[in-house]
Amino acid sequence: MKHLQIKDNLKKIPIFDCLNEDEFDLLSSISKLQIYAKNNNIFYEKDELEYIYFLTRGEVKLYKVDRFDNEVFLNKLKENSFIYTVSNLCAKDEAMGVFYSVETMTECEVLLIDVKKFKSLFLTKPEILRRILEESYKSILQLQFIVNRDIVYDGMAKVSHMICNDLKSFNSMKKHEIAYSLHLQPETLSRILKKLARNELIKIENGKTTINDLEGLKEIYE
Repeated sequence: MKHLQIKDNLKKIPIFDCLNEDEFDLLSSISKLQIYAKNNNIFYEKDELEYIYFLTRGEVKLYKVDRFDNEVFLNKLKENSFIYTVSNLCAKDEAMGVFYSVETMTECEVLLIDVKKFKSLFLTKPEILRRILEESYKSILQLQFIVNRDIVYDGMAKVSHMICNDLKSFNSMKKHEIAYSLHLQPETLSRILKKLARNELIKIENGKTTINDLEGLKEIYE
């Protein structure tokens, strides 16, 4: 039963949809499923990973710790996401070093694939290599977003971008959680939301935000 569950989860990962049934059986034999409780670390910055981590259920946050021991939020990932970029499969070393920590925001189910065995069995397939490159490109886009959010965007642009691109999460999160994820003070977030509402770009009712002027919001950060 566990083997079938692992195999079903592997079939949901886009980079593997070029594999046949026998190859999925082989891949599932070098994989395992693991449950992580809420608010637990899956791995820490500078750990050397011996597995590919794919989030099959739940949400995690990626963060770093600065030299003053302050936590710096990087990104949030939802189910059906690689927790660590598969581009590292192209590295010569078997163990993959990481430059951020990952903590669960909910109970999570994670699929782990043995890196060393995966390389020996599957990196000879041109189609798999092509899919890895495609996934690596997505990681670059994510990095561009983080750079824009943390270096280029001011507070107004950060909030407008999140409302435009992830309104569901914006409405499901508490205000202090939003402020943390955008590296803003809660008071600053409140002022920005009031200004956006006053300019009739958004509407806030019963604690939920709706968009009145999508193009107007986009002009703030584009």
